[in-house]
Amino acid sequence: MAALDGACCSFGVVGLGVMGSSLALNLAEKTGERIAGFELDASKAAAAEARAAGEGLGGKLKAFTDMAAFVGALAVPRRLILLVPAGKPVEACLASLRPLLSAGDCVADGGNEWYEHTERRAAALGEAGIHYVGCGVSGGAEGARRGPSLMAGGPRRAFELLEPTLAKIAAVGPDGAACLGYFGPGGAGNYVKMVHNGIEYGDMQLIGEAYGLLLATPEAAGGAPRTTAECASIFAAWNGGVLRSFLVEITGGILAKVEGGGALVERVLDACGSKGTGKWTVQEAAENGIAAPTIAAALEARYVSARVDDRAALAAAADEGSAASKSDAARPVAASDVEAALVCAKICSYAQGLALLAEASKNRGWAVSPDEALRCWQGGCIIRADLLVTFRAAFAEAPGLPNLLLDPAVAKLVAERERRWRAVVASAALEGVPCPALAASLAYYDGLRQKRLPSAALIQAQRDCFGGHTYARVDRAGVHTTDWLA
Repeated sequence: MAALDGACCSFGVVGLGVMGSSLALNLAEKTGERIAGFELDASKAAAAEARAAGEGLGGKLKAFTDMAAFVGALAVPRRLILLVPAGKPVEACLASLRPLLSAGDCVADGGNEWYEHTERRAAALGEAGIHYVGCGVSGGAEGARRGPSLMAGGPRRAFELLEPTLAKIAAVGPDGAACLGYFGPGGAGNYVKMVHNGIEYGDMQLIGEAYGLLLATPEAAGGAPRTTAECASIFAAWNGGVLRSFLVEITGGILAKVEGGGALVERVLDACGSKGTGKWTVQEAAENGIAAPTIAAALEARYVSARVDDRAALAAAADEGSAASKSDAARPVAASDVEAALVCAKICSYAQGLALLAEASKNRGWAVSPDEALRCWQGGCIIRADLLVTFRAAFAEAPGLPNLLLDPAVAKLVAERERRWRAVVASAALEGVPCPALAASLAYYDGLRQKRLPSAALIQAQRDCFGGHTYARVDRAGVHTTDWLA
């Protein structure tokens, strides 16, 4: 990694791990220009250059282990993106970069960062005239290399500096447009990526529950429960219909993977990890007064899965009476019914995330529109799906649509499958197969469809009874309180 003479690189990437090196190669290939990379680990820096050479991009990526040399290789105004873990690693990068940057330079953070951290950093760098952009990057390593979905927020001028290059490397949606969006000032881009990840949590959990239910039940009465290989074929078939999506597609492939004569997925420890964006989405939903039960159920299911020892102990101590009360043979559940339930619940996951985006944008003065977020998510990202075309049409027809489920076309999709959805959730409960996200989605749907909620009326009366919190009435105006126990 020899030093270069003069500023010869058009764009810089800080962090040459799997994501960073993939994005750097994408930049080199799509722009045809020289790209500079920085990496503290000399072996990773060398590996990135070797990978570039192996992909026919030798000389297009120059990797540095010295920050000053890296910055000196960038054309002015300097443009660079950070692809390092959120939190302290970003702070360390900025501490090294700031003395070397000048007014007019632009730094984008491509990590999954908490949006308020981005806003704090943007304010600090802005004092020196340095632009700072929070840019969500979705699609994993393959997306970074071939075309990710990019969600930017920050100063408009900064985005304009980045846009010509980012548009070249972004995924392309079905409409032919780059899956790149500008969502407003501050941490708006980070926020959109956070909600994307929250929807992703919901979608992954729903797919996992569908697999678990298929695995535990037969297709027809008297039959044997399905094998993982049969489930792989089912998911592959689903990906040819309304559920066509990245996550359903890879699920079919994952379930079909065999090692040592059996399905590899059956050897994976059943304990899910998480990195914070799902939790943040649930917290933000609560802060903004938006119900997100599917996403919350998905997050909690991960926490439950991580309690491996507790689950083993409770399984061993299962009540014999409860076990005896179950029928010897599992009730049949048709794969087509599980497909119907998955479609309905998936729609609910998106509805919750999009409602949160709209409310947060309104509360913070951003420019986030659900349609623009959906446009960005149509290619490159983890939650890309054919259904997004229908969702976009809903917001094109009614830009201020308060909930996706209110769109006639979306409502029809659900109505056609509702009875089967209910039957699947009921079967899961009767068979003792945990399906928290499928059930939470159904409760969300039913709650929104009730003209009157007796439970809510009773709770408000309880609040007034023990705390004097008052209540409104449906038959007269004003604020009321009652001595309920007199």
